Amino acid sequence: MDKSPDAFRSIGEVSNLVGVAPHVLRYWETQFSQLSPVKRGDGRRYYRPDDVRLVAGLCQIMREDGLSIRGAKRMISADRGAAVRRIGAERLGEAQGESAAPVATITPEPPPPAPRRSPEKSLQSLPLFAEPVAHQPQSWFERLCATSRALRDLENNKATLPAPAAALRERLNSAL
Repeated sequence: MDKSPDAFRSIGEVSNLVGVAPHVLRYWETQFSQLSPVKRGDGRRYYRPDDVRLVAGLCQIMREDGLSIRGAKRMISADRGAAVRRIGAERLGEAQGESAAPVATITPEPPPPAPRRSPEKSLQSLPLFAEPVAHQPQSWFERLCATSRALRDLENNKATLPAPAAALRERLNSAL
């Protein structure tokens, strides 16, 4: 039986859902004052849905994007954690696989003919993002993290970065 998305979750459930060990969650509670699960009289922790989104966002920006605890604290303090929770909600949407699927089967309409595409740009041209970004980051810090992530993805794909992009990568690495 699946829980409602609004249900409180135990530390073990959050650990499995997000992919971090329970001791990491307990450590993050000491580092981030915004992360404060409800504690019962017997000491058990129960995470509210907002806490789960914050944990998922922290996991994304610290583990996947390589942000330090200090950087994550800055990001949270900039808007009281709204950006981190939004990142966490996106991550959980992927992890949960959109569990609220409709019961009826809907046959989609055929897509309209694709517009003509211009020839693919080489890696020597900017922008660095291969596909349009559905969610435009709002703060400068989110844009910085998104740019850093795009550069890291290019590097992981063994692509040779153009000189301006390589210089930008070095400046971003030194800033983070």
